[in-house]
Amino acid sequence: MASPDFIVYVLISLACLATLFGGWLVVRFLQDRASTMRYLSGLAAGYLVASTIVRVIPESLHYGGDLMAFWILGGFLLVHVIEHGITPHFHYGEESRDHFGTRMTGIMALTGLSMHSFLDGMSIMAAMHAEFTLGLLVFIGILLHRIPEGGTISSIFLVRGFGSKGALYAAGALAATALLGAFCQGTLKIPLGPVLAISAGLGLYVACADLLPQAQKEMGWKSTASLLMGILLFMAANSLLPHEQHDHQYGNDVHFEEFNAEMGHGAHNGTPGFN
Repeated sequence: MASPDFIVYVLISLACLATLFGGWLVVRFLQDRASTMRYLSGLAAGYLVASTIVRVIPESLHYGGDLMAFWILGGFLLVHVIEHGITPHFHYGEESRDHFGTRMTGIMALTGLSMHSFLDGMSIMAAMHAEFTLGLLVFIGILLHRIPEGGTISSIFLVRGFGSKGALYAAGALAATALLGAFCQGTLKIPLGPVLAISAGLGLYVACADLLPQAQKEMGWKSTASLLMGILLFMAANSLLPHEQHDHQYGNDVHFEEFNAEMGHGAHNGTPGFN
């Protein structure tokens, strides 16, 4: 039987292909036609919100206890800092030939999105190690939003004068950083609770601040329908995939306890997940 890490790398590779597919769509068909990507963004937003609230957040609490709420908040803020503090952030469809900017602006945008992509890879690896079906659910969410993300970076590079080949190379760079993130999580074995919590914060931010505003630019009922379809897609996947029932409210992530001990905190009596 294939090892869990091998399965993760296969899934990450599929997510990488989705990133390249989004870039290819922009290069070949969707320049100056943002509606398709916006509807897909609504679908991905609905799925990410539902999967994060229903599955990822509870699992992060199970593996790390109440303290994971602060890690979720930290993950949310981290993505905001990456996208709006460290590098300029762009959404698909906002770029145009008359939008001022230099090639360096495009490279900085690629840097920010690559950091986001790195966290995606870590998220899939951590979720798969926590529970196989959780990993599949997280993978589907990442797969859905990788297509508009690949389209985003490709559209940025096109209007910055890198050409079609440069736009596809940029999408490929995002794909590579996702693989790197999965490799780092698999090698370093960072505690599952914090990684899942950061993943939850990332998912909420991407869904609510990046994807959903794009879908809402489309007038009428179609953007709402795309959001609802994403939620229904998660509900269907969640019902079809078996869910491991935990015997108690919070579990103990051995790695997280060791991490706390190394940091000099030791066990915290009376706090779930640290006893």
